Amino acid sequence: MSSEDPVESLASGAAKGTLEWTSEFIKSLTLKFKDRKLAFIQDSETIQTVKEQYNSGELNFYKVYIRDKELLFLVKLGLTLRSLEKNDEKRQNLRNKIFKRYELFGLHIAQFVENGILNRYAAILLDNLKSVDDLKKKIEETLKNIDKHILFVKTDNSNRTVIEMARTSVFANSPHIFVISGVSGAAELVRTCEQTITRLLTDYELEKISSGFKETLFYKRILKN
Repeated sequence: MSSEDPVESLASGAAKGTLEWTSEFIKSLTLKFKDRKLAFIQDSETIQTVKEQYNSGELNFYKVYIRDKELLFLVKLGLTLRSLEKNDEKRQNLRNKIFKRYELFGLHIAQFVENGILNRYAAILLDNLKSVDDLKKKIEETLKNIDKHILFVKTDNSNRTVIEMARTSVFANSPHIFVISGVSGAAELVRTCEQTITRLLTDYELEKISSGFKETLFYKRILKN
């Protein structure tokens, strides 16, 4: 005959069941919240692609440095745009949905990630790292004020427009790093403006990343005697 106290056993089992149920309930609520947050995308395949980014190595890196949940979510959407690179229709559809929900601010953050710019931006910051907290602060400050730190060139921009927008933004905001980026037809436009912009930004040194369809200029502020 068992010596176990039946009342104690019953209480222990009830407590265990409550804990397990609570854990499952919380997990269920979390999943429902995530699904609801993604509902605006309105495409099951794209939603699944977003979910696949949750445990990517790149996102895990940014989870350490981006504490703002909305910014981190936009980073996830940017990673999703990049993963849809070979599916123009779904990628453009997601861009439209991001713009509709988060306006140009959100779309620019997503594109900042999509084009791999945030990766290089963070690496440049690491070159002069003071502390982890300083890196966190600079990354979040850049994302929250994205249009002070990057100019996305469009194919229908003129050379004069690109040069003037770059000059005005840098002189008004004095960013630590200013980025000019163009994709496809806009990449060639960035190349044709590079020499003039570099002459204008005398307090900055240039680093660039080039490919056949993408041109990105990183202007890094320097100290002058």
